[in-house]
Amino acid sequence: MLEVTGLTKYYGELLAVDDVSFHIDEGDFVTLLGPSGCGKTTLLHMIAGLREPTEGQVKLRGEDVTDLAPEDRNIGMAFQSTALFPHMTVRENIAYGLRMHGYDAEERDTQVQEFLELVDLPDHGDHHPDELSGGQQQRVSLARALAYEPDILLLDEPLTGLDRVLREEMREWLMTLQRELGVTSLYVTHDQEDALSMSDKVIVLDDGQKQQAASPERIYEQPANEFVATFVGKSTRFDGTLRSVDDRPIVETDETRIVVGTNDRATNHDDGEAVSLFVRPEDVDVEPATATADGGTTTTAGAASAAPTAAATVENAFPGTVEKIANLGNRTEVTVALESGETALANTARFPNIAVGDEVTVTFDSESVVVV
Repeated sequence: MLEVTGLTKYYGELLAVDDVSFHIDEGDFVTLLGPSGCGKTTLLHMIAGLREPTEGQVKLRGEDVTDLAPEDRNIGMAFQSTALFPHMTVRENIAYGLRMHGYDAEERDTQVQEFLELVDLPDHGDHHPDELSGGQQQRVSLARALAYEPDILLLDEPLTGLDRVLREEMREWLMTLQRELGVTSLYVTHDQEDALSMSDKVIVLDDGQKQQAASPERIYEQPANEFVATFVGKSTRFDGTLRSVDDRPIVETDETRIVVGTNDRATNHDDGEAVSLFVRPEDVDVEPATATADGGTTTTAGAASAAPTAAATVENAFPGTVEKIANLGNRTEVTVALESGETALANTARFPNIAVGDEVTVTFDSESVVVV
């Protein structure tokens, strides 16, 4: 449906977008995800025809549209700022795009009313933008972009600036609208929750380059490289050397030995190669340490030290001290300073029975370890 091949953009000597290629299938919702300044908006604007690429090609429904003006591409756009005309009513704002695309007066009236109903604003046609809430303004902006039935809808961070509750409501509403209309959509955001919750496919960008393009599940659980693993979601990180012990992959750091599962990409690395490991906080368990008769402590998991030892009875069990506790309502984030020097992050049930300064044991299953 949309085919982007080798898109590159220079501003003088600054390389903003570097040889990016991807495709979007009919009806899919795809997100360009990356930090500020990574080139995602520049890429979106080249697809829309608002910026001319230095190199590369854009095809829409098999037609090369690289050199076409924006109005000749049948593309709808919605922006963070909404870009509504303040002197026009809601009805006039929606009708504007229809008029630019050659709809006659009767067709415009029919489409405007239909889309006012579709975006849940049937009684707001005579209002002006400044009489609407932020969420209502975004719905009008989307109605204007969709009313003339574009081949693809481009969304440039339309939910940025909304408060958390309204953002979540708008996210669900937008997903429902997109599925109902079946409109192919390309969404730009720096927000991971938007990308992971809304998308059929996520394209992660950094420094103008595509880092990974995959389903939200694969992006989160099987990141292609260190950038994706650290930018998308939170993790506990270990750096070490990959070894094979008894035909099992082991990663040794200065102080720890971490057993790696068999369903990861450890087999893509050579024995003795330096690797990084990532473990998601929801895969990390934290348990209080147990006092011993001599006044010391032992771990409830049975591993008294983070150093490699044949006496350890549980794989990947490391002692540490609780450093921070953040109660977030539906879960608690616990930060643990491990004796080995790393910092572990764990998600626990709400308001766990531990406190800052407590000695604890951090454990995680070998199958949850991601190797990059």
